[in-house]
Amino acid sequence: MFNEKQPKIFVPKTTSEKVMDTLSILIIIGAFAYIASIWRNLPDQVPSHFNAMGEPDDWSGKGMIFLLPVIGTVIFFSTFVVSRFPQLFNYPVKVTKENAERLYVISRKMLTIINFELVIFFAIGTWEIVEVAHGGKGLGIWYLPVFLVVIFGTIGYYMYRTFKLR
Repeated sequence: MFNEKQPKIFVPKTTSEKVMDTLSILIIIGAFAYIASIWRNLPDQVPSHFNAMGEPDDWSGKGMIFLLPVIGTVIFFSTFVVSRFPQLFNYPVKVTKENAERLYVISRKMLTIINFELVIFFAIGTWEIVEVAHGGKGLGIWYLPVFLVVIFGTIGYYMYRTFKLR
């Protein structure tokens, strides 16, 4: 499963990775703080699922408002820990002593950016649930397509950069 022949080297996090990790943590805290601040005014039922048009098609108890921030927190911290061991990742190119450091930085940056993007989208989703629960319109049709383009665009960009290191 893991390629134990890949060089095991320590590559410190870049400043941009540290900034994104910090911002991600602040956004997670902000999402929970937002829920705490509006909890008393939240209706008993909140949207728990949206169709492709961004319209709610299922409702649940208001405790469901915690689902996206909790999922975001679990994903963030799991990925944060995993990103500390880039030598265990599978790469689409051969990892050598010459390219290991650059590959490890690229793969870790990709995970950090995707983590940041997921945290942002989950926070926006939490806000959308509250808006719709209070009778607002929500984000509409653009939320899911933008989410997919951003995530897969990031993956594509970093895969391209990885292949350039052959």
